Amino acid sequence: MASVTSLGVHQPTSLRHAIDEGILPPDPPASSYNWEVVVDREGGVDCEDELLTTKNCVLWSRGGIFRKSFRADLENETVTQALLTYFPASADNEDAIPQADKPPKTSSDTPALSRALVVFLKTQAHIFFLSGTSHVVHMPFEVESACAAPCGVIIQRKSRVNNTAPVSFRLPKVPPSSFVSYQLPAFAAHSQQTAEFSVEGLGKPKTLPLRLTSTLENMGQTALDSSDGHWPRLACLIDPLLEIGLVVTQSVKARAAGRRRDSTGSLFLNPAEEIVHIEAIKIPSEALESRTDLNIAVTVNRETSMYSIWRLNYLENDDPFVGKQKQKSKKASRRRSSMAPGLANGTATPLHPSVRESFGAPLPGKKARKSVKIDEKEKGKDKALDSALNSLDPERGADATRRQSRRVSSLLARADLSASQERSTFADQPLHPPHGGRRVESHGSQRARKSGGYGGLSFSGNLNQNLNSLTEAPVDNLLEELRAGGDFEGFHNMGLDDHDFEGLTHEILLTKVHSVPMDNANVRYSLSSMPARTQSKVFMLVGPPTAIDDQGRTSLLVGIQDPVDKRLQLLTLYIESQRAEGYGGSRGKLSPDSLSVNVLMGDLKKVQGVVDSCKISDGGHETMMILTEDKSGGRELSLQSPWGKVTKVTLPLLFFDNLNSLDYSGSHRINREVRGRRSFGVGVTGTQIESICHPQSRGVLDLRDKQGKFHRIRLRLQPSSHQVSKILEACRSVLPVAYAEKMLAGWWNVMQWLQGAKLSGPSHPVVDTEWSSLVILLLSSYLALEHTSNASLQTRSYGSAPLAARGNWGAMHMHAAPNSSACPPWMRNKGWQWALDEGLLEPPRNPDGVVGRLSNFISVHVDLARRYMASAEGVSAFGTEGFLPTALNKDQESRNMAAWGMILALHLLLEEQRLTILSPEASSPGPSDLRAVIFHIARWLQWPKFEAVYGLGMQAEPESDQDSVVLTQASLKEPVDCYCVLTWIQGHLATNMGTEFPTLAEVYNAATNDDMSTRNPRHRLWNDLAPRTLMFKRLFSHLRPETNYVEMVVAMHQCGFTPQILETLPEAILTPLQDVIFMCQPNPPSSWSRSLLSLVNRTDIGAVLKPGKAGQAIEFEPQTPTHTARWDFRMLCQHLEKLHEAVEETEGAERQAVVRSLFREDRRLNEARNMLSTTKTRVLRLDPKHDWTESEYLERQKELATTVATSTLAIPAGRGLFYYALRFPLLTQKYQIGGFNLTCVVKPPNNTVGVDKSLFSEEKINWAFFHQGVAGGLAISPHAKGIDTSWILYNRPGQDLSNRHAGFLLALGLNGHLKSVAKWVAFKYLTPKHTMTSIGLLLGLAASYIGTMDSLITRLLSVHVTRMLPRGAAELNLNRHTQTTGVMGIGLLYCNSQHRRMSEIMMSEIEFVDDEDDEDPTRDEGYRLAAGFALGFINLGKGNDLKGLRDMRLTEKLLTIATSSKRVELVHVLDRSAAAAVVAIALIFMKSGDHIVARKIDVPDTILQFDYVRPDILLLRTLAKNLILWSEIDPTFDWIKNGLPAAYRSRAKLTNVLKLQSRDLPFFSILTGLCFALGLRFAGTANMQVRDLLIHYLDEFMRIVRIPAGSFDTELARGNARMCMDTLALSCATVMAGTGDLVVLRRLRALHGRDDTSTTYGSHLAAHLATGALFLGCGTATFGTSNLATASLIVAFYPLFPTSVQDNRSHLQAFRHFWVLATDPRCFVVKDLVTGQPLNVPVKIQLKAGSQSALAAIASSTSPSQSQEAVVIRRQTPCLLPPLDDVARVSTDAGAMGFWNLTIDFEHAPHLVEDFRKNQSVFLRRRPAHENPFPATLRALGSGEIPGAESTGHDPLEWVFSLDALKGLSHAERAVVLDHLGTAGGVGEGEGASTAVDAKLVLRSGLDGWSRDRLMGLKLLFEWSDRRALLVETTRSVGAVREEITARKGKKGKSGAVSKKGKKKVSLEPPEEERVVTVMDPGEEKENGWWLRESAIEELKGMTWLAGRQG
Repeated sequence: MASVTSLGVHQPTSLRHAIDEGILPPDPPASSYNWEVVVDREGGVDCEDELLTTKNCVLWSRGGIFRKSFRADLENETVTQALLTYFPASADNEDAIPQADKPPKTSSDTPALSRALVVFLKTQAHIFFLSGTSHVVHMPFEVESACAAPCGVIIQRKSRVNNTAPVSFRLPKVPPSSFVSYQLPAFAAHSQQTAEFSVEGLGKPKTLPLRLTSTLENMGQTALDSSDGHWPRLACLIDPLLEIGLVVTQSVKARAAGRRRDSTGSLFLNPAEEIVHIEAIKIPSEALESRTDLNIAVTVNRETSMYSIWRLNYLENDDPFVGKQKQKSKKASRRRSSMAPGLANGTATPLHPSVRESFGAPLPGKKARKSVKIDEKEKGKDKALDSALNSLDPERGADATRRQSRRVSSLLARADLSASQERSTFADQPLHPPHGGRRVESHGSQRARKSGGYGGLSFSGNLNQNLNSLTEAPVDNLLEELRAGGDFEGFHNMGLDDHDFEGLTHEILLTKVHSVPMDNANVRYSLSSMPARTQSKVFMLVGPPTAIDDQGRTSLLVGIQDPVDKRLQLLTLYIESQRAEGYGGSRGKLSPDSLSVNVLMGDLKKVQGVVDSCKISDGGHETMMILTEDKSGGRELSLQSPWGKVTKVTLPLLFFDNLNSLDYSGSHRINREVRGRRSFGVGVTGTQIESICHPQSRGVLDLRDKQGKFHRIRLRLQPSSHQVSKILEACRSVLPVAYAEKMLAGWWNVMQWLQGAKLSGPSHPVVDTEWSSLVILLLSSYLALEHTSNASLQTRSYGSAPLAARGNWGAMHMHAAPNSSACPPWMRNKGWQWALDEGLLEPPRNPDGVVGRLSNFISVHVDLARRYMASAEGVSAFGTEGFLPTALNKDQESRNMAAWGMILALHLLLEEQRLTILSPEASSPGPSDLRAVIFHIARWLQWPKFEAVYGLGMQAEPESDQDSVVLTQASLKEPVDCYCVLTWIQGHLATNMGTEFPTLAEVYNAATNDDMSTRNPRHRLWNDLAPRTLMFKRLFSHLRPETNYVEMVVAMHQCGFTPQILETLPEAILTPLQDVIFMCQPNPPSSWSRSLLSLVNRTDIGAVLKPGKAGQAIEFEPQTPTHTARWDFRMLCQHLEKLHEAVEETEGAERQAVVRSLFREDRRLNEARNMLSTTKTRVLRLDPKHDWTESEYLERQKELATTVATSTLAIPAGRGLFYYALRFPLLTQKYQIGGFNLTCVVKPPNNTVGVDKSLFSEEKINWAFFHQGVAGGLAISPHAKGIDTSWILYNRPGQDLSNRHAGFLLALGLNGHLKSVAKWVAFKYLTPKHTMTSIGLLLGLAASYIGTMDSLITRLLSVHVTRMLPRGAAELNLNRHTQTTGVMGIGLLYCNSQHRRMSEIMMSEIEFVDDEDDEDPTRDEGYRLAAGFALGFINLGKGNDLKGLRDMRLTEKLLTIATSSKRVELVHVLDRSAAAAVVAIALIFMKSGDHIVARKIDVPDTILQFDYVRPDILLLRTLAKNLILWSEIDPTFDWIKNGLPAAYRSRAKLTNVLKLQSRDLPFFSILTGLCFALGLRFAGTANMQVRDLLIHYLDEFMRIVRIPAGSFDTELARGNARMCMDTLALSCATVMAGTGDLVVLRRLRALHGRDDTSTTYGSHLAAHLATGALFLGCGTATFGTSNLATASLIVAFYPLFPTSVQDNRSHLQAFRHFWVLATDPRCFVVKDLVTGQPLNVPVKIQLKAGSQSALAAIASSTSPSQSQEAVVIRRQTPCLLPPLDDVARVSTDAGAMGFWNLTIDFEHAPHLVEDFRKNQSVFLRRRPAHENPFPATLRALGSGEIPGAESTGHDPLEWVFSLDALKGLSHAERAVVLDHLGTAGGVGEGEGASTAVDAKLVLRSGLDGWSRDRLMGLKLLFEWSDRRALLVETTRSVGAVREEITARKGKKGKSGAVSKKGKKKVSLEPPEEERVVTVMDPGEEKENGWWLRESAIEELKGMTWLAGRQG
């Protein structure tokens, strides 16, 4: 103990608040509240929390500041206990936790923990997370006490001797709000069956204990004298959202094995065991990266009077997804613990067999409910997986199996659900969305959980039952009974009478370590009712790393204080750590190579007369503070530990000031105005101290006196000076175990002596007490070597007393230079050199002219050391009974070895400090002060080498001759070398003369002859003291003569070098390492990890394709602040009223710059935007004819406007493609969806002409408004955040649903946003039965849940499909389009599932035969087509593997429907089903290559048969055939020609079609089918060959459509040609999607401008869809060619287009937006890492050999020598990449622009493909400036402006180069200095990174001779410069490199320098594979240079030579 300081009186912080709020009365007695102080380390900071607990309130304070109060007045229960603990933080609120509340994660698998306050009432636990959330857990028992665990809390149940509370067992009754009403339904009134009582779910009921006195009323009650002794006393709560778990003493495996051996073993602790203390111990181990956690628990058994020490482990419950499934018990199903007491079980509810349980038919694949007689063996196979799925996804429901093991704490909290509904029946209808992370919503809780069915929609019971008729559960009476009678039900009614309690999870395992008897001398009847934790105190101390035993084990001291008997029991445990696999010792799964810890027993010591004791810690040192009492009643405080020395604590004056009070003035000085203030001290024999309380960090604790006041004191155990602490640790690390910790006690001893000497007035004032005490201790340790007895210590002559300070100068000098140096620290700074040069700091002279000799620091402290040794304290430390390592009671050899080890340890510590610039010589105390001490000790030891080395440059004058000491008795041999760390590094890196350098471990081994076990915890201490020395030692051990620079960088990373460490190395040592790193920067290997890339300052590679950017954007154009408001009241009102006018101009902020860069060369994007605008007035031209009158002309203008309005109404569908995924809406503003502007401006008269609004009301064109809503919703990016339930409802129209909002819902679903919406919103939207809303919502939900087979979405869709309703169900009044939507939704929901039942339903719908008399059948062609699409989606691409569908004869049926001969009587049926069958075949056998199916689905062989097939069916059959033969599609005219029937092949190019005739309909359709297949095959590829082929046919069809038609036959042909033209336009746009190709745009612009009356709405729709697809996402996305993408494009671009706005006969218009499922974001964006702005840089895209993109590139290449093996195309970013399956790698070519290049290797890193789909942006880092001739010339010409700033002619910081230090910088170096972006190639990142210019300036400043280390560093640098010049020639030619590589293939080349004596050396030549890469890009190698240029080193050499000549 160095010092004791009084901190005044300590009072509860929240006491004043409690008094002010009336919680406590004024001046409350201490018995009215409980005060507890908890200290924990959070976020690396010690947090002090105070809990003030009253009868009904808990007040929490932190850091002396009151935070919150938690009151329990409304609960009508008193507070039992309050504590702070940790719980797992949920994923939802983990980000909300303050950083200070987040403890560091110990493992990647360990969940983050959050601090929480737990307040226990009698039957409840209120959990308040300090981050804000709260939970309430109802306990099934009365809580007696609790104890905080490392994770969670252990709860101790209050035991009862007699059970007086009757356990009610009632016959099952029907709950009030059960699914089955009391009255039978009408159809059951006439039934002969009666309601039966079911025992299903009761399992195996036990026999009731019937007696003679038993009646029906009391036979269910237990006997009053029954005991609960077999119930577990301890339970645990690990997570407030999980079940209460059990604390067991045997694991599951041990239990199973124990049953075979001994059936009497108990699984739980003895009920008499009471928890006392739990503590998590950090055990120091040899692992340097982490510490080992050990959880120790202490219990007491007052029946046997034994303390038990347990080891606490958390049991890991296996996850069925990743681990072995848990074996379920074969016991009968027990009653669910979540049922409310006294309520009937739902499974036993009388249920009539004919009561229908669901609206829909039983789900396919779901078996009906069976009885409990099902074999448990079969059921157990899937229980674990189902249970896990239920816990992860609430929507899967929670069946009865899962509910059997529900949490005990929900016994009352879930009474509402269990009392109102049968949960197993309701399990499949949760109404709440899934959540991420942990369960924040659970079924049925009254807490923060939301019930999945309480008050929601029920699918059981009568159809006319009110959906919201569920009533509240009667739980109030149960709560009252629990409060009145204690443990009303608890474990009694949970089916746990077999004493195994397998219904509860085993969470914590306690393993007994040892038991200790209590040895109570008194019988404590009065304390028997109090919890055991209040009757004893337990603390634990971990031994320091230097206090290990002979076997290398760490000591753990467990102290148990008995305040009644005044006895302290100390139990020593030995911790032995070893490597083990799969050890689950802490919460969360540990890594396989984690450390296992064994706890072994040690000694037990009992100390009597101990009044109180506690653990005290300060920094890393722990010890015990003990208050002892002798027989006379005198008490004494002392510090003790088994590995330390007993130190008496002398208390200072204990002040009465309260530091937390506002009355405290900041000083303990006596206020004379306040009378009565006094201070009192506690003497050694005084009896004022009663106990020791509230131990905290930093040595702070409270002493409670007899009056009940708490006096806070602070004991300093560790030095506050970092340098002093390091020196002590260095000495302790090399001393033997017996003396290591005694060095700290010796420093305490000197501190106490020195403070006592100062009070008595010494002649030598001491300024820095800590440093002076350390110097006295070190000097005394060596002076003691000359003494042989106590008398010698006491009678030694002091020598001549040093002169005292004279005058003001001497006094100032003593305080300014308090440490070893002769001059103060500020004089060591060169900034004061001018004062020395001018003689301003000369000392004053005496009158006689002689300069007075000042008191030298060392002379003074030598005298003080002698005085200390002669004092009583010195004799106790160094005498015959001494405890220090050089004391007289040790033999001379031990004393010498200890002294030898300490001086070498100090030397190595000083050498370590030379490796960091964070320990400057000017610091005080610093390295120069320690160097002076070592110099004098070496002089005493007569070590000339050390004396010479440390004498160089030492500013302190040596002591005088009379003060000089020669230690003749200490024959310490001087080491052979001085071990200079700079020379050692220079030898290994530069000169091949590397020697060995000792470490502290080697010094310890030599000084103690210890074998240095690898498990010695001192390794951590040695690594903390000399980390850099060990790094270099490990680095040099990795280096070999053949090591190249890449391997050296890898070795540096393995040895622990980081950018932060490199930045703090001295510049001379940093330069060689940075040179090697600089060589790897241009092309680091792709296999390097992110940390390794960070070492070479290439984090841009590690962050490639990751969301976000590493750097922070810099704003180069800051806006000048102004007081002018941008928005006034009028503008705000206009903004709100006319917000829809600017809807189309609000793209996403992050995409705007990218879109502008994509089409920066022309205005094609603006043209497309104008074409797809619905709010701008369209401009038309109508030239008047001479025979028109004015009125006729106006009428013709109106007719033209009406005709063009049809085109305008078709625009929104294409606008959705154009603005796809560009917006990130502001959540606080309503999302506006635009309308239509049907007004036209007719030229030449410039008349504004409107349309008749009655013809275009929303009811008549509702599909146009629907598409408008879809277009608005699709503009929202799928990555937008916050699109949830509240935001959607916020944007819902007021009262009535609208068509635009219906389309908006569909768009959100297509983008996946409806998956995060609560399910009850769906019912809210579907209840009004608005057709458009039903279509949008159902289809959107199905798209969001595509492929998930979600049960609730299945029900929603099934209700809207008549076919899926059960037989006999009432006919629902459903719109035909709604049913079509439901069928299509089923296909999406079960996509790729091959679900048999759904396939059967869809097949039956396709082949259904309608009634011939039905004029408007429900199953029209559009409905059947949807069924065909759905069947295809369900079995998408599975034609070759139909699995369980083969017996359905699916293929035969579909082929029959699609190709069978025409039957006259069923013509309408065939026409309606043929298209559905064809598309189903196409989707099922897509890409299968099945020639048999393709041949059967192909068009007929003869032209005569074409008359019996519709032309559009011929198109579909042609498309189907080619989709099946996907790989055979070839974009050539020959393939088109061969695909046509023989009769049409001569007309394949359509050039000879000059007239319209109906016989060409099959020809046009088949040709269009071929082109459509071609467009789908090459969708999104931008293949020019395909585009040109399709453009040819598009032009021909546009020509054919313009041929005049004069008859019905020709009009029919033109209508078919128009359909073909529209399909060709979509095919062209599909191939060129996202490219904005001008060739295609010209054709589409012509189609957009059509204003004739013959053009249908569908034709306009197709043209606008094509325009939008051509500019998909404004060029940021394109289409893919996956199975789902192709199928979605077929659905969206189905070739039958509507004839009018309301036409849905053949194809539902809502399906036109399915293209969203085919989008593929492939826009490659390159951004600046610093600014975040997109860059236009060239990229090289290497295509895979043989891919379609490669073949297309070769075909379109102008170079005839293009090879197929390495096809590389060049583009400019941002750009669309080819299909990722065809891309091998993408690399940037931005070296000329000053950026490092990046390479994305898709071929060898397949995971990058998925990363690219999520984020298409990469960030480039700027390269540092190089001094090459051409760039230097450019910089000299003045091109060094700030990027983005306006040209001002010069940089505003140019003036800094006029300073003397910066005058000589070159232009490249000036660019580095003025680098505003922090990319100057420094060691770190950002503006504070060290650069080569910084290193050069620092090295140049070392030439003044002030620092010897800098001069030695220059020597190292010059040697390295010569070395690197010989190793690598940077100017060699490409041919020379190739010749060298060829020559080295046969033999190894010389590495440039001859290796001498076999020493290690570094070869900086790149490996062969790296050299090959360099040869491929010679410009890259030429640009590459050294970090510190050769010219800079040559300049330093010249300046060094000049300095030597001048010196």
